[in-house]
Amino acid sequence: MRVITGTLRGRTLKAPKGLATRPVPARVREALFAILGDMSGARVLDLFAGTGAIGIEALSRGADSAVFVDSGAEQCRVIRANLDAFGVQGEVVRADVFSTIERFARSGSVFDFVFSDPPYERGYSAKALELVCGFGILSPRGIMALTVRKTEELPPRAGDRMIVLDRRYGDTRLVIYGKDCDQRSPVS
Repeated sequence: MRVITGTLRGRTLKAPKGLATRPVPARVREALFAILGDMSGARVLDLFAGTGAIGIEALSRGADSAVFVDSGAEQCRVIRANLDAFGVQGEVVRADVFSTIERFARSGSVFDFVFSDPPYERGYSAKALELVCGFGILSPRGIMALTVRKTEELPPRAGDRMIVLDRRYGDTRLVIYGKDCDQRSPVS
């Protein structure tokens, strides 16, 4: 698995061994960032971060900061190793994703782009969406993107955000929530 473009283009990402992590397929990452466009200045939150591929891709494309949250020790070790190998900064948080979202809300943290790639079919996607949008940790033009199994149900709205894109890539759906149908970039 490689970084698609930006300053880290072509660099190989390490991944935890075994089945504990399901990396976001390259074509889904390519589609996501083609839609998002310029990430310059963005504050990024990568939930259920796994390898950190999405947050690292955002940093490669100019994001100002990225926070990676995963409950797995091995996943957090790999994310830190990837950041160190590439010489980029990012905060790695080993903790429960849902309590971390609440902690960010209490501290007043705000993000321009939140990505969530939880284990499929456990209800984690809807819960992460509800917390992120409900607690107001998205900036006014902030976007939340999720990857879910193609059959997984998500609500059409969450807080003041609505689905602005819903595409299938094999067994995976990429669903993006924003404030309006014309929204493309979380930073403007």
